[in-house]
Amino acid sequence: MKNLSIKIAAMCFMAIIACPCVMADEKIDLDMVKIPGKNFEMLRTEVTQELYESVMGVNPSILKGDVFPVECVSWYDAIEFCNELSKKLGYELVYTKSGNSVAQNVNANGFRLPTVEEWQFAARGGQNFCYSGSDNLDSVGWYLSNSKSKTHPVAQKKNNGYKLYDMSGNACEWCWDSDCDEYRSFCGGCWEYDAESCKVDEKNRWYASIGISIIGFRIVRTTK
Repeated sequence: MKNLSIKIAAMCFMAIIACPCVMADEKIDLDMVKIPGKNFEMLRTEVTQELYESVMGVNPSILKGDVFPVECVSWYDAIEFCNELSKKLGYELVYTKSGNSVAQNVNANGFRLPTVEEWQFAARGGQNFCYSGSDNLDSVGWYLSNSKSKTHPVAQKKNNGYKLYDMSGNACEWCWDSDCDEYRSFCGGCWEYDAESCKVDEKNRWYASIGISIIGFRIVRTTK
């Protein structure tokens, strides 16, 4: 696993004031894709700022835009979002938190973060490309050479073989995996990464408790 060097300017040290929660009867639209040969479905795009705010009542992102990927979310924020969305839609909660430790109920049918293995399988899309959907990163992702140092609306580039968008570039994506509670894994590359760092098999790790402007997330749900 490579060491990660991230500019201090990307860190999101900001105060977030809680807003009122979304009314229980507000409609939440999710475009989930069943992953072939696997027992899970995945959100077609990264979680957008609009979706995140509709569930959590706040938008922590620095690079604002309703249909931009949410960023500046910690791994713990992503876990909390999964549980809150599960509650709103009537699914079983996957996660139980005790201090800094999070336990996962693998039998629950609620929303969760993908494992690195699940994420990479979905990102490949049944294809054999360097990036998710192509060997030409410009056609499928926002990265250092074309992003103009910012995120972009989701689903503007070509999708992969499973019709998933932005899995190489735009925002990196938190995954479940960890070798300790302090750090968690993420995949996907982002608007600030060079092409090499956006390849499907690239993964890295960051502090679970700190959100930064290059990391968002995408949700999955176990299916029977």
